[in-house]
Amino acid sequence: MKIILEKIFHFLSSVRLTIILLILLALACTCGTLLPQNQPLTIYQKQFGNLGTKLIDALSLNDVYHAIWFQFLLFSLSINLIICSLDRLPKTWRLWRYEKKEVDKKFFKHLPLSEKIVCSMPLEKAKEKIISLFEKDFPKIEVISNPVFALYGKKGNISYWGPYIVHSGILVVLLGAIITSVFGFSGSMFIPEGEVSNTVFLHGKGHKIHNLPFSLKCEKFIIEYYPNGTPKEYISHLTIIDGKQKISKIIKVNAPLDYRGFRFYQANYGVASRPTLTLFVINRKTGEKFEITVPFNQSVSLPDGKGSIKVVRAFSDLMNMGPAFQLVVIEDDKPQTTWVIERFPQFDAMHRKGKYAFVLKNYTRYTGLQVKKDPGVWIVWIGCLIIIGGLAIGLFVIPQKMWLHLTPHPKGCEILIGGMATKRRTLFKHTFQRWIK
Repeated sequence: MKIILEKIFHFLSSVRLTIILLILLALACTCGTLLPQNQPLTIYQKQFGNLGTKLIDALSLNDVYHAIWFQFLLFSLSINLIICSLDRLPKTWRLWRYEKKEVDKKFFKHLPLSEKIVCSMPLEKAKEKIISLFEKDFPKIEVISNPVFALYGKKGNISYWGPYIVHSGILVVLLGAIITSVFGFSGSMFIPEGEVSNTVFLHGKGHKIHNLPFSLKCEKFIIEYYPNGTPKEYISHLTIIDGKQKISKIIKVNAPLDYRGFRFYQANYGVASRPTLTLFVINRKTGEKFEITVPFNQSVSLPDGKGSIKVVRAFSDLMNMGPAFQLVVIEDDKPQTTWVIERFPQFDAMHRKGKYAFVLKNYTRYTGLQVKKDPGVWIVWIGCLIIIGGLAIGLFVIPQKMWLHLTPHPKGCEILIGGMATKRRTLFKHTFQRWIK
């Protein structure tokens, strides 16, 4: 049993497993980036055929970041990092704790850097001078005066923990990613002007819905245009209804709304399913213009009271002509069918006879919002900061140890000085040479 556990521990702590998991995660993320996510299966059928679509659906490649196997890869990498850290912890602990304070002359011969100096300065004065210099470079020094005067200084030992801090940061990032993968979601909301909704249609969840703990009301939706008629900006004027609290907010394409852990983006817009139209009614003979409001599927009297008009059908884009609405007009007890089209305002006047011509002024739209809940995002950011801190410590902090041995000499005193650094030894060599000078 012990042998089996050791083999499992060795497998889970292997660098090879780390590399395999990282490659698999990289492939998964590439797939999630290149393959459109959370689309209807019919979209994939057009591009990949029936067999490819079945494979995409079976492996959840259309929703990679919420797939169970993706969560398993994240969890496995977390376990691998934890066990790798535990496996190397004893060696790091020994390096961090290692202190050889009491040394003799033979010890200096085995150090990477060492030097012997004969100084004419009196012994006691040399002691004071050396202690003063040591205290400038080393925050922690120890003086050993028995049987000879010696000094031991060290700094930068926290550098040994740099990789562990980085590993901890990666684990925090993975934790945030797992939390988002399990508890986060993305979806869409469609709110007609003047209406209230709290329903989010989830992406990649089998047409499931999520009810928000608050509601949004679309007060109005505005499209701003450039002088040439190209859309410039889409703007939704919203009211957040949270209990008795009402908060007015404006969303633009590049200005999302954040509220209670949810983020709302302006995604699209369209014609409301039961729109109310505002029409210009023009008397063909006199040119007199009237403005009327026509709710969907409700008859509204014409200006002279001798006829009526009703909206019976609505299209967001009719034959690539843009928003269009079918009307039933009754004049002189004769019903006629006609269209008002946003891009062709003279369509009714050109294709139908009658006392009045109709031109579309406005219609009820819906605003399309993309909704995201990412509960792990701040955890990911914290993990990134930890990683940066760990890298900074590991790269720029040098673990250094210095020993000094001072004995009397006929000319004054003899100084043996030596030191070592476990990395960036060239830089430490310059520091050591500065000490010698």
